[in-house]
Amino acid sequence: MKTSPDTGPSTDTLPPLFLRGLLAVVAIVLIGYSCATVWTSMTGAMEHYTIHVSLIFMLVSAEIILMKYATSRLGALFAAILFIIIAACGWYFVDQAKVLEFSQPFISSTDFIFGLLLVFAVLAVAWITWGPALALICIAAAAYFAFGHLLPGDLATSRKYDANLIVSYLAGMGGPRGVLNYAPLSADVIFLLLVYGGTLHGTRIIDMFGEIGTAIGNLFRGGVAYSATTASLLIGMVTGQSVSNIALSGSMTIPTMTRTGFTRNEAGAIEVLASTGSQLLPPIMGLGAFLMSVILGISYIEVATAAIVPAILYLFAVLSGIVCLIAASRKIPFNVQAVDWRLIGWIAPSFVISFSVLIILLLMRFSPPMGGFWGIVLAVGLSYLRPKEYRPTWHNLLGGFLEGALAGAKLTVILSAIGIIVQMLVTTGTGLSLGRLMIEASSGNLAVGLILGMFVALVIGMGLPTPAAYALIAIVVVPSLIDLGIEPLVANFYGFYFAIFSTLSPPVAVGILTAIRISNGTFMGTAWECFKLGGVCFLLPFLFVAFPNILGFPNIELETFAMIGAYFLATIMLSAATYGAIPGRLLGRLERQLVALTGPVVFVLTLFNDSMALHLLTPICFTAWMVWHVKQRRLGNSSAPLAS
Repeated sequence: MKTSPDTGPSTDTLPPLFLRGLLAVVAIVLIGYSCATVWTSMTGAMEHYTIHVSLIFMLVSAEIILMKYATSRLGALFAAILFIIIAACGWYFVDQAKVLEFSQPFISSTDFIFGLLLVFAVLAVAWITWGPALALICIAAAAYFAFGHLLPGDLATSRKYDANLIVSYLAGMGGPRGVLNYAPLSADVIFLLLVYGGTLHGTRIIDMFGEIGTAIGNLFRGGVAYSATTASLLIGMVTGQSVSNIALSGSMTIPTMTRTGFTRNEAGAIEVLASTGSQLLPPIMGLGAFLMSVILGISYIEVATAAIVPAILYLFAVLSGIVCLIAASRKIPFNVQAVDWRLIGWIAPSFVISFSVLIILLLMRFSPPMGGFWGIVLAVGLSYLRPKEYRPTWHNLLGGFLEGALAGAKLTVILSAIGIIVQMLVTTGTGLSLGRLMIEASSGNLAVGLILGMFVALVIGMGLPTPAAYALIAIVVVPSLIDLGIEPLVANFYGFYFAIFSTLSPPVAVGILTAIRISNGTFMGTAWECFKLGGVCFLLPFLFVAFPNILGFPNIELETFAMIGAYFLATIMLSAATYGAIPGRLLGRLERQLVALTGPVVFVLTLFNDSMALHLLTPICFTAWMVWHVKQRRLGNSSAPLAS
């Protein structure tokens, strides 16, 4: 700390120190309150959700103040005002909770002012934290709620809504609606799970993931791509956010890949697809899966179980692409990196035990916060049984807790903001109207409805975080798919996958934008590499619809197994045709065209056909190609043999 003989500590140092202290205090209070509510109910439901959301926004506001202080004192002052507004609104609505439960929407002028301030603060924090796209959509939804009756024709709302009703609904007065619409999901489900994810950072378990990824990568040529994929999947499995995971793990994996022969665009694409897959990987799939469990009224474990086979299919497609990409390249060497096996041996028990207990508690139908609580306790406690060099410091632990709390808080910011849109769609009936438009546009045809649903879902997801995109898709797209005869679980998985894929779909593709900031690659070049590497994954949601039993793990039927096998073979053939290589051999142009036509194209054409004979075409084509491949290898007709 800088000092002066006359003035003591420098004034340039004291404010950031105070702000860091404020951030840490709010995080500790929030985590402590959340842990306490695992064991006891200290308030009524509305007071509980109001306290939780208020502390969440105070935490995010405190972080904004700290970040803005060094670059924009005006920005820091604005964030400080938001902090005060949120604290005041939280105190007021907790104090008035019982009254508002009975009086809303007939609220007083004081209630109205505090409600407006709360909605303003939520939108302002969402704008600063997640960018203007989400906030502008929320503002447009609120404006439509208030002034939609003035629009012409079918665009107009059915009636004019009173200002008191609008504000009371959007501010969540008297019930979990508006900005509190998804407060139960945050407070009673996800928050402590994400704090547990942060604890894995604080207790150095993430370091172990990196070493495991390196060990796997040492087994193959271009192994750094496999280690990057493994590390990103493991890290993303506990963070549950693809974009933040790209920023976190990509800062390590992307430069490593570019140094070992991968192009900048290839390295960025591999990281984007690995981090995207982390949201599909059970047992912790990110906020969207928890949203799905709430929407469907089923346990989260049922959603995670249904996602097991789709996750395997996704990972197989991406890994097939990586194998063929490496086989086609002459620049990627076989590198072996040192692995700290001692670190893995000492750190693994704290992860395996804490994570196993968390999963067992979820399987036993204990609440997610209970699982998160014991996961945190065990991860921290067991980390201090290691030798000194592998123990976390108190600074590490506090940083991990803060990271987890901020991750949970920023997701709750999304939920609060999206609650404004959801409230408008539900109250005005606009969501149902949009669904009816989709039904009319498809003329009741399932194939047309699925394609329309895909495009609408990708458009909705442009620029939005996955949870926000899925929440809107669940209201606008999913009901129309259910009306077309698709099972609710299948329809929601269909929407959920395209909500995730919107992060890598141009023209916005926030996942790709995040990756190229690290790789210095081009946007369209990375997008093209993403499509080459994982374009077949866009078929997965259609596969759910054609064979809903894919979501029925462990009760998978024989016919479904056959289709899964055909998908594996078609994926291999598509990857080989795309990159023009398989391990050990390059493919000629004619062979690439034939492989693409007789594999993936045949698979797609037979997907919605009930004939088992037609489903055998893909395996037959693959077998014929393999016979040809072996024959060419024996004759020595490989265009350029490559070591794998």
